[in-house]
Amino acid sequence: MLGPAMLTSRQRVAAAMRLEHPDRVPVMCQPSWGFVLKQIPDLDPIDFWHNHGGAMARGFCEISRRFGFDGVMIPAVGAAPLDAAAVERIDRDFPEGPLVYFRNGDSCVYCRNELPRHTHAVPPETDIESFDPAGIAGRLTYHPPSTRLRMQLCDDAAGRVAELTQARALSGPDVSLHGALYAPEDYLIDLLGAEGAMMALVTDAERCHEILMRFAHAVAGHAREQIAAGVDALNISAPWSGQGFVSRGLYRDLIAPAQAVLVQVCREAGVPCYCHTCGAIGDRLELMLDTGFDGLECLDPPPLGNVELADAVRRIGGRAFIKGNIDPVHVLLNGTSEQIRADVLQRLAIGRTASGFILSTACTIAPDTPAAHVALLRELADAHGRY
Repeated sequence: MLGPAMLTSRQRVAAAMRLEHPDRVPVMCQPSWGFVLKQIPDLDPIDFWHNHGGAMARGFCEISRRFGFDGVMIPAVGAAPLDAAAVERIDRDFPEGPLVYFRNGDSCVYCRNELPRHTHAVPPETDIESFDPAGIAGRLTYHPPSTRLRMQLCDDAAGRVAELTQARALSGPDVSLHGALYAPEDYLIDLLGAEGAMMALVTDAERCHEILMRFAHAVAGHAREQIAAGVDALNISAPWSGQGFVSRGLYRDLIAPAQAVLVQVCREAGVPCYCHTCGAIGDRLELMLDTGFDGLECLDPPPLGNVELADAVRRIGGRAFIKGNIDPVHVLLNGTSEQIRADVLQRLAIGRTASGFILSTACTIAPDTPAAHVALLRELADAHGRY
């Protein structure tokens, strides 16, 4: 059996997710799309988004390798190629990035510093009164990475997990590989719009429940596909689960039951799953763990959110692994090297008192973050993150 000093990155992250103390605190930040594109300028934004030639897998794996992260998470698995037949023309001289005009009147800027920005000729949102939940496909067909932005998924089995198989080949067997899913409420918001979804959760809870559960079972199918592809963990992206969108009661009664469908799939397969939620979640840490998650990610500190790491460790440090919670804006992006060092050392000291801790930015690494700032994280973990 390998001793603590001989742990691979994959073993190190696995130990932390099992609420154990590995040889040192693992480091695993999630880069934003913009950060990857800025750090690897030869990546074409269209190729990156659609994973043409494995561009998405290459981008995220290269960032993890370059900065010494112990794992790599692919934030959107199964991307379909750009449908050339649907494209009218592409303006590659547009300042923000390639601008694609579609035959149906839509357009999309494949930005070089953020997610693509899609403009719809016809508003895509519907209202809950006229929507029939029975129309939700049993097989997942798209991801909703942000409002009004859909990533269409491949139809073929190999394409639906291509980024994972490519990432494993690129990163090798010793790096922790995580897949990702979008939570059912993200699909509700994509369907109704943020304001419409907020109203519907209050005024038509029964139909919202049906919609959420139908989407949950579709997402669960994609979870099984990723698990079969060999992921070491699954990230459930649930940015709308915080108190800025739903109350504790709505989360408990409507959001959590749908999320629990995904958790159960992971539990049955013995694959850890953790919840990514931005913003303020200080009033619901325990409630989120009651859903069954093995870990929580982000735990945004003030002023981005309202979670202090010491409080989180005290409240949930024995129940779940904690992945976080360096402020990606005020500290890692805009801080000095001295400020970053002081902040990271404090988080390492607090995090090591938890049963399982992974050092990470709270949310994604901002696009304009200096590479030297990010490189400090692994350096400090090596020097000061030993157990």
